[in-house]
Amino acid sequence: MRFDYVQPFISSAQEILESVLSGQIAAGRVQLSPAPLSGSAVTAVVGLTGDGEGRVLYEMSRDTALAIAGHMNEEPMVELGTLARATLSELASMMTGRAISRLNDKGHHLRVSPPTLIAGDNVSISNVELETLVVPLETMHGEVIVNIAMTTV
Repeated sequence: MRFDYVQPFISSAQEILESVLSGQIAAGRVQLSPAPLSGSAVTAVVGLTGDGEGRVLYEMSRDTALAIAGHMNEEPMVELGTLARATLSELASMMTGRAISRLNDKGHHLRVSPPTLIAGDNVSISNVELETLVVPLETMHGEVIVNIAMTTV
């Protein structure tokens, strides 16, 4: 996987989280992850097609998901109801959309699918034959783990 494809996803996620959460976001070390990935309690999955194919996953604990959704809506969230799910899906769209815009501005041709939100414990997500780079982002509400798995043409 080419790092020039990966970096926009990391920087875009960090910038969007800093904007919507009004705070600094610390990025951890980029690591290669074995497949299948074990999902956290809440995972937003966004598919990628075009010059590259794959997916971006944004993983977080249930508490982190509720805290982020509550912060974004300026009201406490105690369950992953419709509003919390919609908020987290929109957040995934914003982070991925900014990265795709940056890549397309450089001449690539990529498209995204609408996000799918998966909630539950002990979820296993497989990225068959795709290298997955993982970057933890530390927010004031907990960790958001960005997984980028894609091939390029």
